[in-house]
Amino acid sequence: MDKAGYRGFMKYFFTILSICCALWLSSFAQADDPFTVTGIAVDATGSTPIEAQTLAIRNGQARAANILLERLTIEGERLSKGTAPVSEDNAAKMIRAMEIDNEKRSSTRYLGDISVAFNPSAMQAYINQSGLTMVSSQSRDRLVLPLSNGQLDTFSPWFQAWEKSGSQHALTPVRSLSAEQAGSLPVSSADLSARDMSALKRIGTMFNVQQILIADDLGGLVKVTDIALDSGNRQNFNVSGGPSAVISKLESDWKSAAVNVAANAVEMPVSILYQSHREWLRLKEAINGSAQIQDARLDALSKDGAVMTLTYGGDIARLRNELSFKGVSLKEDSKLGVVLSPSGRF
Repeated sequence: MDKAGYRGFMKYFFTILSICCALWLSSFAQADDPFTVTGIAVDATGSTPIEAQTLAIRNGQARAANILLERLTIEGERLSKGTAPVSEDNAAKMIRAMEIDNEKRSSTRYLGDISVAFNPSAMQAYINQSGLTMVSSQSRDRLVLPLSNGQLDTFSPWFQAWEKSGSQHALTPVRSLSAEQAGSLPVSSADLSARDMSALKRIGTMFNVQQILIADDLGGLVKVTDIALDSGNRQNFNVSGGPSAVISKLESDWKSAAVNVAANAVEMPVSILYQSHREWLRLKEAINGSAQIQDARLDALSKDGAVMTLTYGGDIARLRNELSFKGVSLKEDSKLGVVLSPSGRF
């Protein structure tokens, strides 16, 4: 490497170092931050240790940026516009923080795992410049129960793949169990395989979730059931591949719903009924986290009810179905008009 090249590598090395120091001196991204990509394995060789590290991390950052680009945009739009991958230089400009784990190095090789948090404004600017639609709103958390041929086996590669998936950062965030947590579940594998609602509700109470994802690996084909514990609504689908294939299906449906809202948005006045402040907060969370609802304006509020104007995608049946997954009932009343309330309450 000539002197100019070496100086360039040194400059980038200290840029990496400053990013890491910024990370250590401040909190890292929240666990469900959709602008964070985790678990990127990096490996490169070079004529010096610094060169090997620089090459590895630059490549890893670009791969993380492209994973994020796929997460936040619509595949059909990327294909129709011929969107080019994010370059190493552009990726480096959008980084907010970075964390490095499992480092190994020699005089010519560098290995490790990086997690990268990107700047939301910078990423949005890049996506806008590419002529793409960005979707960054998230659904509520799901807890995944990864079965292998109907059995919850903590030693299986399938269970361990979910532990390492980083899927808590998806637009449809999925929390995974540790082996210890899985071993303490108050239910049997037979209960899970049968999708027994009473058993699933006990798990939901343990982990404070209202959505459970059962992903049963049948040897390449994954049978998935997505269950809302508070409404009883469920959806079934099959995919081939690892956890990323399951997440990709969930995210694709979520993004399609969001894009449908933008294209066909209409306003609708609604009455919100509840019996406590806690219920009101849960209803607000469901409304604000809906892929079908683009905007929610509060017009009036009392101790047991509210009036809002929602801007949604125009398909009332689709909105009703999505809200039912979140434990919210949408009904039409002759006096109040469209009414939202906790499922089974009014």
